[in-house]
Amino acid sequence: MSERDTGIPTSVAELPNSEPRYVGRPIDRLEDPALLTGRTQFIDDLVLPRMLHCAILRSPHAHATIVSVDTSEAEKLPGVVAVVTGEDAKRWSNPVMTVPPGWGTHCLATDKARFVGEPVAAVAAVSRYVAEDALELIAVEYEPLPAVADARKALDVGSPLVFEQNGDNVMLRKLFTWGDVDGAFAGATHVVQREFRWNRLGANPLETFGVVSQWDELEGTLTCRGSFQAQHHFAMARAMVFNLPLNKVRFIAHPHGGSFGGKGGARGTDITALLSRKAGGRPVKWIEDRMEYLAGGASQAWDRHYDAAVALDAQGKVLGFRVRLLDDLGATAEGWGAVSAAKPLTSFTGCYAIPAAQYDLTIVATNKLPGSPYRGMGPPPHNWVLEQLMDLAARELALDPAEIRRRNFIPPDAFPYTIASGNEYDSGDYAAALETALAMADYPALRAEQARLRAEGRYLGIGLVNTIEPGVFDWNAYAIVGQPGTGVPEGATVGIDLFGKLTIKVGFALEGQGQYTVAAQVLADWFKVDIADVRVIALDTLAAPPHFGPGGSRLGVAITGAVLGAARRLTDKLVAVAAGLFRTTPEHVELRDGRIGVKGMPEASMPFQEVAQTMLARSDLLPPGVDPNPEATYVWTAPGRTPADDQGRAKSYLTAANACHLVLVEVDVETAQVHIRKYWIADDCGTRLNPANVEGQTQGGVAQGVGAALLEEAVYDEDGQLRTSTFMDYLLPTIYEVPMTEKRALCTPSPFTPLGAKGCGEGAMHTTPAAILCAINDALVPLGLELREVPASPQRLWTLLQQGKAARR
Repeated sequence: MSERDTGIPTSVAELPNSEPRYVGRPIDRLEDPALLTGRTQFIDDLVLPRMLHCAILRSPHAHATIVSVDTSEAEKLPGVVAVVTGEDAKRWSNPVMTVPPGWGTHCLATDKARFVGEPVAAVAAVSRYVAEDALELIAVEYEPLPAVADARKALDVGSPLVFEQNGDNVMLRKLFTWGDVDGAFAGATHVVQREFRWNRLGANPLETFGVVSQWDELEGTLTCRGSFQAQHHFAMARAMVFNLPLNKVRFIAHPHGGSFGGKGGARGTDITALLSRKAGGRPVKWIEDRMEYLAGGASQAWDRHYDAAVALDAQGKVLGFRVRLLDDLGATAEGWGAVSAAKPLTSFTGCYAIPAAQYDLTIVATNKLPGSPYRGMGPPPHNWVLEQLMDLAARELALDPAEIRRRNFIPPDAFPYTIASGNEYDSGDYAAALETALAMADYPALRAEQARLRAEGRYLGIGLVNTIEPGVFDWNAYAIVGQPGTGVPEGATVGIDLFGKLTIKVGFALEGQGQYTVAAQVLADWFKVDIADVRVIALDTLAAPPHFGPGGSRLGVAITGAVLGAARRLTDKLVAVAAGLFRTTPEHVELRDGRIGVKGMPEASMPFQEVAQTMLARSDLLPPGVDPNPEATYVWTAPGRTPADDQGRAKSYLTAANACHLVLVEVDVETAQVHIRKYWIADDCGTRLNPANVEGQTQGGVAQGVGAALLEEAVYDEDGQLRTSTFMDYLLPTIYEVPMTEKRALCTPSPFTPLGAKGCGEGAMHTTPAAILCAINDALVPLGLELREVPASPQRLWTLLQQGKAARR
């Protein structure tokens, strides 16, 4: 089924409005007045009657048997109401579901601790201060065990086992082969092969995770309020953990900021739920502090070792692409981190028409914090590897980096295009993005400037990278790591009140991307009303239509489809009523420019608001089968998704936005500092529903990409102790490191989506790290050096430069 079968427009021109005022324009965000005036209620602002506060005792050991836990002294402290341990977790809950299955634990450690920061016990008290003091009174006897913190050592026979019952530390091992890969490499004129290392990093929102959980002992229900990115998903998981019917679990997502995967507070939610149950149903609040977040939260992703190669013919055409990935997921598979290793299948060969490819994937457990999702999920490291190989190949063939990309792009007339790993790209013109970026930067002049400054002993580098941003995710892409299902719903209910105003009810909380504004823009243009006449309301999991919320560059497209689908259904109801009033049949009636009337007879029409008022106030005039409710619900999901075959091939992500980033850096070879001098972006995400939103998402993604490329790294020692547990050690970019980019928009509308829009929330994170690192290596060419480990921190780069000096002596 396509959008056309549902009556959802696939272009702005198909809206029932001759002069749309909002879609496609940089409308001021409806969300901002409350944010800017401090009136938005975040979770830590919430105070409930008789509320208690939670503090969590965490393991200091990466791997240790728990011999005993004595909470008796803590329970005696005045103000302490409840204390829970692993025994309570075993009594009242199940281990959390994992992907892949079989690698999970309870929310509190039971038999042993598997990573530093794992919760061991927790206290609910009248204040956080009392709860923290009580933690000091809990006596835990540990018997330390050997730990494994290196993914390669975790594969060794005799390595410490994170889960003894599983026999080894391999969570998943699978070889995917698409096409004649051996033949491609055997027949190649050139083969470029390298090893690469991407170290752990992750989301660092200003607001960490927070939750208030409350049991109702009479009703047997659980209510949780918190900074949930995907509240329905959280609720389903809690129903499974606590053996509750889903309709007895109510989740209320509060506005929150900067999630990007970092709001995975499943353990904190379950622990506060246990404490509330033990405290007789009093609400229990837990606000994760920064050190808890860095050591025990959802702050780490992408701990990877790559061995990759491309095979090329004499003209620089890529014939085959091989990737061997060893992915360190940490102690459990509880946080959907394995999905990050599966997502590269959706854009495995990037912008290039590479006919054969192979992915040798191994995911292992170690005694480190479990990996979590992070913006972009998995392709950013993969893109860096592919784009670096393209640059290396260009050097071997004496081609310009732009030229080797031109020779390998998927041509614009080939869309929709199915890549070797099975996903379908909807549309695009990659050469146009490249040429636009080159023109913006005046690329020939840039190269000339580089040559001139090199002659003066300065090391400038140019990074030129084209990537795909898979958008509008579907679960079917993740079957290979054990996540079942096809389809990700996003619902909206659209209604008209007695005074003609419009309300949209959705199931996701404010997260900062401006999606309420997008929903209002779309509906305002559908009915041709002022955007001020539209209000967007977020509902909880039991009140909202089926929903998922933000994630996987999907929400802008998905909520547009949901709102348009609901508007279409509501319009059909209005048309049926109006047809009766006009003494005709519905097929002769239409909505156009905010009025409902007989087709071809402008004088026989009335404002849609009057039809809605008829429904609400004159039920005697309604035709049979039409209820007196001018409201409709539609639940949208991406059409045409297919189950994955045994090699993981599937139509998965609905859209394929693309971008070309061109960056100029200068490497100071004495201090190892990298200075980003200029940055240009040409990007294509189809129809821009609100260009201001895209601008903000892109610039924010660049900031995260700069951090990934140059600074951010979660460092563990060989015993599994985290060495970067504060922002003194884990370095984030500031405004001084992040350049303001020069951007230009291209548009190849998606033929498959509502209004032709494509997912765009993660795009710059897909591209920026690769662009900066390619630029650094371009700068190092005269020195004969290659940096193949991320981030390019000053220490790492300085060490490489010193090694280069020593080798040249």
